[in-house]
This record gives sequence, C-alpha cells and structure tokens, in this order.
Amino acid sequence: MADYNNIFYGGTKYALDSGEDPLDYSTRISASNLGLAVDPRSANQLQEVSNKLNIGHSQVEVQGTFPNILEAIPKQHLKEINRISKLTGSKLSFHGPMVEPSGFNQQGGRWDEANRQQVERQLSNAIEAGHELDPKGNIVITLHSSAQLPELLSREKVGKEEKIRAMYVIDPYTGNVQMLKESEKFFPESVEAAPYKFEPIKEIKKINEEKWDDTLNHFVYYADVAESRGMRELESNQHLKEIQEAINSGKTNYEDVIKSEPMLQEYGEFLDPKSSSNQRREIFLRNSYNDLRNLFDMAYRSARDTNNKEDLAKLNEFREEIRKVYPKLEKNDSSAMGHAISEGVGVLKSLSEKPRIFRPFNDFAIEKSAETFANVALHSYNKFKDTAPIISIENPPAGGGISRAEDMKKLIDEARNKFIKGLSEKGISKDEAGKIAEKMIGATWDVGHINMLRKYGYEKEDLIKQAEIIAPYLKHVHLSDNFGYEHTELPMGMGNVPLKEEFEKFGKKLNEVQKVVETGDWWQHFKTPPALYTLSAFGSPVYSMKMGPYWNQASFSQGNYFAGYGTMLPDQHFQTYGGGFSGLPTELGGQVQTRGTRATGGTPMA
Repeated sequence: MADYNNIFYGGTKYALDSGEDPLDYSTRISASNLGLAVDPRSANQLQEVSNKLNIGHSQVEVQGTFPNILEAIPKQHLKEINRISKLTGSKLSFHGPMVEPSGFNQQGGRWDEANRQQVERQLSNAIEAGHELDPKGNIVITLHSSAQLPELLSREKVGKEEKIRAMYVIDPYTGNVQMLKESEKFFPESVEAAPYKFEPIKEIKKINEEKWDDTLNHFVYYADVAESRGMRELESNQHLKEIQEAINSGKTNYEDVIKSEPMLQEYGEFLDPKSSSNQRREIFLRNSYNDLRNLFDMAYRSARDTNNKEDLAKLNEFREEIRKVYPKLEKNDSSAMGHAISEGVGVLKSLSEKPRIFRPFNDFAIEKSAETFANVALHSYNKFKDTAPIISIENPPAGGGISRAEDMKKLIDEARNKFIKGLSEKGISKDEAGKIAEKMIGATWDVGHINMLRKYGYEKEDLIKQAEIIAPYLKHVHLSDNFGYEHTELPMGMGNVPLKEEFEKFGKKLNEVQKVVETGDWWQHFKTPPALYTLSAFGSPVYSMKMGPYWNQASFSQGNYFAGYGTMLPDQHFQTYGGGFSGLPTELGGQVQTRGTRATGGTPMA
C-alpha cells in the first residue's frame, strides 16, 4: 500500500493506489507503437482520421467494418487520407467489411456457392479501397474469419477436460445445415450399455447411414410399385415386350393389337397408354428414375471425395451400361427406365460404404472461407503485384465460427496453399509463391475476442496457449479488454485479459506488427479517448527516450512534477480540489473544457 502522506500533495495518484503497473509489463510499449481505431459508424473517415492525428496518434486504423458505411466513403477521401498520412508521417491500417466469407446466408439458413462468390467480389473491392490508403502496399487490411456463423463445433471446458456439446453439419450439395447436439440417451446400443458419450464423428456417420437408408428405401418402394406383376410379365415375355415397344414408338396402336390378338386384352392396363394404371405406372417410373439419378450422383460424389476405388469401379461400370440405352431413356421409354431402375437398385445396395451426405460444417466453412481469401489474394496480387496489401484474417469473439487459434491456423494454412496453387498456375515457382503467400496472408489477433473463452470454462493458461498457436501467423494485433463474458471493449488493464503472457508468446513478432486499440464501448459510454488509460496500463514512457517517467506514474498528474521540482503547492491544486468537482476537467467528470485531453492535448489541424 502506498504511503498517502508522501503523495497527497503530489497529485499523481489516489491515496490508496499502489502505484504499480497494472499489467506488470517489463517491455514497455511506447506511444508511437500503439495505434487507435477510429469510429466505424461514420462514413466521414477523413475527419475521423484527422481527429486522431491532431491529438498526436501516429498509427490509425481506418474503418470499413460495416459494408454499407464502406460503400458510402468517397474514393477521393481515401486518397486524401493517404496524403495526410504522408504529411504527418503516420502509419495506416484498414479494417475491411464484416461479411461471411464461407458463403453461408444467415437469413436463409443455408450455404450457397453463389453467395460465396458475391462475398469474394465484395472483399476484393474492399482490398482495392484499402490499397488507395497506401498504394505502396505497406498496409495491413483486416478481414474477419467469419461474420454470421455461430461456433460450429461447440466446446467447453469442464474441470480439466474439454467436452464437445454440439456440432453443425452440412449437406454441401443442397446447402442445408443442421445441428447434432448432445442429449440424454436411454436405449442400450451396445452389449455393455455404456453411458452415452457424444462423439461427433460417430454421430455424423450414423446420420449419414440413416439418411442414405431412408432415401434408398423410398426409391426402392416406388420402383417396386412401378414394376408390378403385369410389368414383370411384360419384361419376361419377349413378344409382349415387342408389342409394347411398337405401341410406344407409334408403329401400331393398342386397338389394332387387340383386334389381331384378343387374348392380349388381359394386359390392357399395361399395353394401353390411355389406361389409368399405365399412366400411374409411368409417373412412378419417372419418379423412380429421377431418384436413381440423384442417388447415383450422391454416391458417385461421395466415392470420389473419399477415394473409394471399389465403389467408383462399380458406379463407373453401371454408368457405361446406362450410356448404351441413354437415347431411349431420354425419350421416357418405360422398358429402358424399368431396366435401369432394376439394375441401379442392385448397384446402390452393393456399395461397400454408404455415401457421405453430411459433413462437419466447421471443416467445410474453413475450406470455403480459405477459397474466398485465396481468390481475394490472387485478385489483389494480379492487380497490384508487389504493392498488394497484406490480408490479415481476424478471430471473431469466442463463441463465433472459426474464432479459436487452431481453426484460424487451419484457415490460414489452407488459404495460403490455395493461393500458392493459383500463383504456380501462372508460372511462379512454388518456393517464390510460398514466400509471397506468407507475406500476404496472416492473422490479426484480437486479445479481447479470445478472452471470451472464459465463459465456456477456459482459464488463463488456455488463453496463453491460444496466443502461442497463432504467434507464427501474426500480422496485426487488436487491443481491448473485457471480463470474458460479454464483448465489451475497454482500455487494456480494465479487464482480465492476460496480455503480458500473451505478448511473451508473440516474441519478436510483437515488435514487427501494429498494435491497434479498439475500444468502441469505452467511446460510447465514457466519451473520452482511451489513450491515457492504455498508456498507463502498458507503463509506456512519457518521453521518447524510453525511460522514466512512465504513464502509469504520471497519469492524471498536474504541474511539472517530473521536470525539475515544479511548484510544491500550486494554486491550481486548491482551485481544483477545493472548489468541488465542478472545477475538474470534463474527462474526470467536471465542467472545465480543455482542448484535446489532459494526456494528449493538441491543436486541431482542420
């Protein structure tokens, strides 16, 4: 506890304040190495950036976070922001629009490739806007790994064990999504009747088997209805079969056939195209044939994706057989359709592995988002070459899709690999393409977002491990604090983000990347800049010599306490503290208007 008798007249701290650095951070970050994000709600980003530069910030993050706001920013303003940054020697970064890169449409509740392509074009346009801010290509553009997805593999920590509570799965060919959720099971499913344990891989296999069986049974039932007793007799009697083909082809008609062979009237409901039974049979045949085509496609895609050579051989053999009679099938020849259905049922039932209909949505979303980011990077590189901006993928708040370090790592690796493949196809060597990919695609790590894992039972050690996983991919850092339960954005040191330990895991990378303060909630509720509180939390040096005094010592001080002896009993002390709270500056709750702030005052440039 501090000796309040020694500091009462100093005016530097509250009497019961310990005076310690809240983050206990040994490597003090200077003010010049900290950036500030501007208000994302305004399309007048030129004014927003000017305001931040006016009060002394040398690093500013321009905001295009909301797609409609980004579209409202004039291109001329982006060029003017670039001009101002060059005049002031400041460094810019850019936050691109929060759109869902996987192609999932939250409103429709399904995935759609066309939607993914639209987002890809939208992000490419945002990259071009970001390039206007720094045409030399030194700018980092942050894009979210997901924007509309919940956590697709729902996990929480119980004690020392991580448990999976739910999992989203997707049918990639229809875009339909559903959740597999842990629930109580009472029916014994094994001899041991062991307690039920939710295992996503087994659940997916089970649901795929059930889905395939249901679909196949539906197909077989209607095929059996279509192939009734009369149909089977027609198929087994060559003479009847030839007559039916002649009637269907128009070479003869049913009335002439009955006149010449009255005994064939017994098969009239199958030979006469106008009979209700025959019309129903035709409908069932067509439906069954369409089911056969869909089931074949489903089985073939699954066998190809899983590289099941045995099943692929069976399906290819059947496909070649169908090709021989395809002209008849195109003409809705009932005999040809009946034969195809009969053979198809046998082939589909003989498959060694039931088709994989549903896939884990988490893996699928990573795959599709990686495709989007890779294509955006390719578009950017093709247009700007060596001045292409850096695409830095940000983790959303924990509880959202692709928000954990292990998923971010998979996403970035896959995006880089797809990007490398695209460059290689243009004649760039694999080694050179790898270097370009590593430079252009990386991670923006938001320390406040990942801290929200706490509400799922994770602890400080788990958060530090997340930082360790993402460290090799780091391009940019977003700084905000919270208590792990809500997406509040407070200045560092006001919550429980273990920043010191996370920064230690970043190692040398920390000095290479921009560190931007994002404190939207602080601006909203307290209406004051977060700079002073952030500098205090870091114990940043007040002066450029990177030595004392530090902001955690000098915060809220007045008078020349750290430059010579100063006034021991300044009049301002009595005027301020003796005159009530109304005499305090506005940022401390009073009414005295100041220009800029007590920490970073300045004269506006514009």
